[in-house]
Amino acid sequence: MSNYWPEQNFDAGKFHLQLHPYLAAPENVFAPDAALQYGGDFKTRFARAAPQNSEIGLIQLIFPQTAVFPHTQIRQWNVDKRDPTVGQQPMRNCLYSEPGVFIGAHSQYYAGQPTRHLSPTECWLIDTPREFNNRFVNGRFEGDTTTKFANYVVDMPSGKVFDQGMVWGYHVVQNSKKPNEFEPVVVAPKESRLRENNEHLDAIARFLRITRDQVKRYIA
Repeated sequence: MSNYWPEQNFDAGKFHLQLHPYLAAPENVFAPDAALQYGGDFKTRFARAAPQNSEIGLIQLIFPQTAVFPHTQIRQWNVDKRDPTVGQQPMRNCLYSEPGVFIGAHSQYYAGQPTRHLSPTECWLIDTPREFNNRFVNGRFEGDTTTKFANYVVDMPSGKVFDQGMVWGYHVVQNSKKPNEFEPVVVAPKESRLRENNEHLDAIARFLRITRDQVKRYIA
C-alpha cells in the first residue's frame, strides 16, 4: 500500500502548487516504537506573462517541527537552505537549492528531476520533505505536526525579492474513533506580503546575518 495520498493542486495569484501528501502511520499505535513519518512531494511554480528579460528564481521558507539543517530553529520560520550561496547579491543567497541538484529515487513523482528551474517567464522548485514524530501516549498521538512553507520570487539581475509571495502548510490528524487511522490535512495556499510579515523578514535576516530593515531594502 502506498503512503502517498491523492494529488492536490492549488493556485494563489501567479503561484501554483502541485502536492502529493505523504503519510506513513504505525500499524499499532500502542507499540513502544510507534511513530509517524509525514510530509509530501511537491512542485511550487511561479509564472508570469512574456516577454520578460530578467531571470527569476524561488526562495522557500519553512516552519518545521524537526531540524532540517544545523541552523534550523524548530517551530519558527527559517530559510529552507543549508547555507547562503557564496558571492551572490543578498536575496540571491537565499535561492532554494543549488544548480545541478536532482530529486532522489525516494520520490515516486519527481525522481531524477532538477530541484529548481530559473527562467525569465517562470521558475519552480521541487521538494520532498519528511518529518518523524513518535509522541504517542497510550495509543494517542500527542505530537505537533504543523509544518508550513512560504515562497517568494527573486529577480536574478537585481538580486531583489518580489513583495508578493505564497504561504501554505499541512498537519496530521488521528481518527478519534479509530486510533490506527491518520489523515493529512492541507492548509490551502494564500498570498503573503513580505513587507508585512515580520516573521518571514526575520527568518531571511537571520540567515543572511543582516537586519530586518536591510532585508526590506531589497524588496522590489
